[in-house]
Order: sequence, then structure tokens, then C-alpha cells
Amino acid sequence: MTKILARDPARRCKPLFEWPEFDRELWLASLPPGNIIDGAGARAGLAFHSNRKLVSSYGRWLQWLDIRGLLDAGQPPAARITADRVSGYVKDLSAFNAAQTMISRVVELQQMALILDPTQDWKWLSRISASLRARHVPARPKAPRIVGTDELFSLGTQLMSDASQRDKSLQRALQYRDGLVVALLAARPLRRRNLAGLRIGHSVVQRGGDWWLDIPASETKTKAHISVPLPAILSTAVDSYITVHRDFLIGQRGRWWQDPGAALWISSHGSPMTEMALYDRIVATTRARFGRGINPHFFRDCAATSIAHDDPGHIRMAAPLLGHRTFATTDRYYIQSSTRRATLWWQDHVIALRANFDEPTT
Repeated sequence: MTKILARDPARRCKPLFEWPEFDRELWLASLPPGNIIDGAGARAGLAFHSNRKLVSSYGRWLQWLDIRGLLDAGQPPAARITADRVSGYVKDLSAFNAAQTMISRVVELQQMALILDPTQDWKWLSRISASLRARHVPARPKAPRIVGTDELFSLGTQLMSDASQRDKSLQRALQYRDGLVVALLAARPLRRRNLAGLRIGHSVVQRGGDWWLDIPASETKTKAHISVPLPAILSTAVDSYITVHRDFLIGQRGRWWQDPGAALWISSHGSPMTEMALYDRIVATTRARFGRGINPHFFRDCAATSIAHDDPGHIRMAAPLLGHRTFATTDRYYIQSSTRRATLWWQDHVIALRANFDEPTT
């Protein structure tokens, strides 16, 4: 799909090497770290994936300008960003992209504008993104797709328990692995990159007989160190997986075999599983149970919403659980607790109170 989109000029993101020289130099100057005296670049210290996303998004803007004959390489980059042009850009994006993607494009264009010319006032771009957000109707509403974290965890543990009933060793190993992935993600909703990057002895370690996730700050999106124990039931499951099922999978040799090293998740051909391979297995496994696939990132929505439903008094603990710096991010993007469910809960609560206090009349 990516290759097909790249051939469509209207949807292409111009790569960095095709940018006008001035744009490219300003971007590259924003990356190097500095010190207190020299100062650091505006993007220094940010995650590689975040910077890559910004490069891609700005490449989309440059491509839009280019195919309309508006990309003047001799013009200051910031001077190309005008209200009329951004309005036309957003209008054309709407032919291909959902509202959330358009919002992201405008937000990222503002981020790049601050790099290109930090002396200008770019708040008008915030007003455009706010207007889009106010009119935003999700292409795929999240609330109807939410599955309780307890159900996801139960699915994972059941798959592990039932794995012994499979006839072949490979089938048993793969089902146990898939169950452990789902259960671990339900209990500790990691981002996909961190989930795929788990390595024994590095980010999955034993302490006092229990298994811990110990992911360095340099490997997380928010640059926050993750150090959390796994529930006892999962510690036992990790032991079984590593000593029996992972050991069996490592012995497999497929056409695309690569040395798995210390990777926790091993494929059917003995190689470390990629992010995409894990994504596919998690979606397939949850679709088989719930009739709809729950992707790895959506486990985070399910976790935050489950807390909101089941223990609203502790809802703010969802922020550190998901690795957010502030609760505002959790509240805006991840809690899908619906008004209807809240109303029904309150209705039942009021009825229960009345039943307790009403005295029968004679």
C-alpha cells in the first residue's frame, strides 16, 4: 500500500533529499544536541520516530506546493506558509484523509514553521487545527470498539492454558506465545515499538524470582524509564514461555531466518518478530475472539477506558500507566467512556439507593 501511495503525486511525501536546500539546512540544524552555552537544536533529544514523522509530514506540504507550482526554492521557507495556502492544503487533504490526519498535518506544519522562523507568530495555525478538531467526527468511532482489559487478559491466559491441547509442538508454541503477548499487553499496555523490542536480560529481567519490564528511558517515546513488575501469573507464564516454547521456536529455521539473539518474541521460523508481525498476530487473535481486531495501540484505549468505568476514583493513574507526562493526553485521546454508559450507571445507582431507603407502606 505504501508503494502505491508513493506513486500518486497527490499523496506523496517529498523525502528530505528532495527538499529545497534552505529547508533541508534549517531542519538539519535543528537536530544536533548542544550545551548551555551553545544551545541545542529545536528537535535535539526528541525521539527518532517523532522527527521522522515530522519530516514526512513537512514533505507532504512541500509536495502539495510543488504540484501546484508554488514551491519556489529561492523563497524563504516560512514565507511559503500563508493562511490562503494552508486553507487550500487542508481542503485538498480532505479528499484523501480523515479529520484526525488533517489535524495532525496542520499541527506538524506549525511545529516545522517554528523551526523555519521562530520569530514569527504562528498561533493562527493553532486556530486552524482547533477549528478542525471542533468539527472532527471520527471515521471509526472508538467507543463501540472498546473491549474491557479483563476480557483481553482472560483471552491471553486462556490461550496459554489451552495451548497444551494442540497436536503439534509448533502449534502449541505459537498459541502460547500469542496468548502471552495479549495478556502482557493487557496488563502492561506498552507502545508497539517497546513491545517488539523486549529483550531478555535487557528490558525483561528477573528480580527475586519475578519478571520485570525494565525499559531504558532512551527507548521510550516520552524518555521516561519504565520499570514495573509483571503480575505473578505472568511471571510464571514468562518462565514457561522462555524455557519451553521460546526455546522450541528458536530451533526453527525458515527462509528468512535471522539470529534472534535475546529477543523475547520469536516467529515460527526462528527469527525475532517484527513490529508488523506482532501487530498482525494480535489483531488476528483478538478478531477470532471478539469479532473485531484490537490492534496493539488500541489496548491503551481499552486500559484507560476500563479504569474510567471500573474505578473512576483512580482514573488519574491511567496517565503513568500509559507513560503520559500529563493526564490531559490520557483524557483527550484514550478515555472512551461514553455518556450513555455513565448515565445508565448513575440511573442504576439512584434506583439502588431508593430501594435501600424506601420503607414499605402499610
